[in-house]
Amino acid sequence: AAPFLAAALVTGGTVTVADWPHSTTQAGDALRGLLREMGARVELTKAGLTVSGGAGVHGLEVDLHDVGELTPTLAAIAALADSPSRFTGIGHLRGHETDRLAALVREINGLGGDVTEEPDGLVIRPRALHGGVFATYADHRLATAGAVLGLVVPGVEVEDIATTGKTLPDF
Repeated sequence: AAPFLAAALVTGGTVTVADWPHSTTQAGDALRGLLREMGARVELTKAGLTVSGGAGVHGLEVDLHDVGELTPTLAAIAALADSPSRFTGIGHLRGHETDRLAALVREINGLGGDVTEEPDGLVIRPRALHGGVFATYADHRLATAGAVLGLVVPGVEVEDIATTGKTLPDF
């Protein structure tokens, strides 16, 4: 659900994910608080989880150790924010489908961003981004992060978007 909820925030739109549980241990549930801190309006009702943007996108400082899989999407949002972000506790992301930290630095900076890798995380200082190819490294979470950026940065081309088929076959 992360890229869809992020889409609402960065475009100023509204997305509802139906049947969102009121209680879960899934990492994605952290999005309710994280996206709220980043500027979204978030509401959980019987219908589902609704996220709306429009009040701007803000950076945040947060330890993502327990929800590291959210990092690529949050990094994409942070690159579009009005203030810097620092994500810590995610050094373990170097051992996933790809070295996700190095890949996020390389790809966001390749679009004109300013992301620095730290031993245990990332520092993202928003700058005006431009179009270009966003490589995915056969990593579905990098592909969806590139897609989030492409919603608001003209000319972003996500290389191998089909890699999202691992988790989102119809993405």
